[in-house]
Order: sequence, then structure tokens, then C-alpha cells
Amino acid sequence: MSAISTSEPRPCTYLLDAMAGELELINHGDTGRRMTEATDAAATRLVRAINAALARSEEAEKRTRCLLEEQCRLGADAAHALRTPVAALRAELEEAVLNPGHVDLDELLSRTLSAVGRLQEVIEQLQLLASPSVAVLEAGGYGDRLRRFAPR
Repeated sequence: MSAISTSEPRPCTYLLDAMAGELELINHGDTGRRMTEATDAAATRLVRAINAALARSEEAEKRTRCLLEEQCRLGADAAHALRTPVAALRAELEEAVLNPGHVDLDELLSRTLSAVGRLQEVIEQLQLLASPSVAVLEAGGYGDRLRRFAPR
């Protein structure tokens, strides 16, 4: 039995080449675009599967962008939450150094210990947020959680 070979590509090859060309256009920049459904039933199933994969990929990209933006906001909130008690602590200590005779040591120690406690709370919350084992990995909400611990 011999195989019959022709030099002309089969219609299926044309269809696959057209689909590949369309997918290349989508892959090179037109990410919101979807493939055109074919008239062939098998090709239509393939196109629908590819379009579903493109939609999932686009959604994953959007979620990733949102998470990166949230991470930037978290970093800014964390810096602010840490900067304020550090500045207050520094001011208290600088004042004590400049005016050693006018310092109530017990009061100074109480205020500075309070500021250190506040810093410790913020750091513990940051450690909690950074822990991948905690169910805090949901999209969004980091900034609100951190603001609870910002100096009042």
C-alpha cells in the first residue's frame, strides 16, 4: 500500500496557517483581541479554547498589575507608619540631649518606650503581611490593614 502525496497543501493546513497568523498578531501586541471563530467545527473548538486561554492570561495580567500597585501602596504606607514614630522618638531624644537639665527622665523613658512599642507593633504587622503562609495574600486590603497601626 502506498501513500498518496500531493504538492498542494490540504485546506486544513490553510486554516491552521491563518489561525497561526492571527494568533501571532495577538501575541505581538493586540492582547485584547480574540481569534475569529472558523466555520469548521474542530477549528471552532480550538479557537474557543485559545480565546479562553487568552482571556485567562489577560485576567492574570490584570490581577498581577493590581497586586503590584497594592504592593507599592503597602510600601508607602509602611514607610509612613515607621517614619512617624521614629521621628517622634528622635525629637524626644534630641530635646533631652539639648536640655539635659530640663528633662524628667521617668517621663522621657515612658514616652520613648511607648514609641518603641508602637514601632514594634508596626514591624510585627509587616512581618504578618509578609508571611506567605498567612491568608493575607488576597488581592487588596493591605493598606487598610497597615493604616490601623499608623500613629494616631
